[in-house]
Amino acid sequence: MRARSLVGAAALAIGATAGAAAYVVARVQGRARGDVEDYLAGRVSADAPVVCLGASIVRGKASVDFVQMLRERVPHRTFVNAGVNGNVAWEVLQRLDDVIACAPGEVVVLVGTNDIQATMDPAAGESARRSKGLPETPSLRWYEECLAQVVRRLRDAGADVALCSLPPLGQDLDDAANARVREFNAAIARVAEAQGATYLPLYERLAALLASQGADAGPAWTGSWEPGVRSLAEHFLLGRSFDEVAARAGFVLSPDGVHLDTTGAAIVADLAAEFLSGDDPVGD
Repeated sequence: MRARSLVGAAALAIGATAGAAAYVVARVQGRARGDVEDYLAGRVSADAPVVCLGASIVRGKASVDFVQMLRERVPHRTFVNAGVNGNVAWEVLQRLDDVIACAPGEVVVLVGTNDIQATMDPAAGESARRSKGLPETPSLRWYEECLAQVVRRLRDAGADVALCSLPPLGQDLDDAANARVREFNAAIARVAEAQGATYLPLYERLAALLASQGADAGPAWTGSWEPGVRSLAEHFLLGRSFDEVAARAGFVLSPDGVHLDTTGAAIVADLAAEFLSGDDPVGD
């Protein structure tokens, strides 16, 4: 009888864990507020909208929602959230038809963190290629080619384009992950110059803030999925803000070393607002 009770308790625990995991997945994969589908369904603005295009940092479910910040800061403009969790640059390129259908006046692009992570380990790159059905394994060269095509198509459609440099991975700015981030950011700068886009120095402003607080030597990004899972569980199951999660993990700008807390998201919003106002954003 005792053994049967233990088995029953274990089954309940497993069921509860599975249920909690399913709940978290449903929340983080939920539609972004004011997304492309919503806009094209009929809530079309009289003026050309601003589309924010990218992956999970743009979507704002695993990260503080900088697109919503922009709506509150610039209420006379319509902002469309075109963030899709997990996207690499090639996937963004494949869904540009819907973005262009929004007839945007401006597009703010923030994509590449997933490309970087896929290049940090051969197994991760091959896994990304297979799971996403990519035509090739992610690389810096391919990322730069895809990003250039994204900018060309958007500009050909009449949009002004701004490219955000990519935020740090973790807080150790001298480690291999952030050396790779800087390589990708150099590619972003090359694409911006060659294709007539505006370069938004997100990495530079975030790095300057970390340095000003003496927080640029760690904790480092390890490539583990555990910080991200812990962040989402604390946020969606325990009700902690991403800022609380970041503080508990020893991060200044991120709840998990990848996504952004309020401080990090506000800097993205600052840069995008400067771009929209016609100012020329510069790094610190």
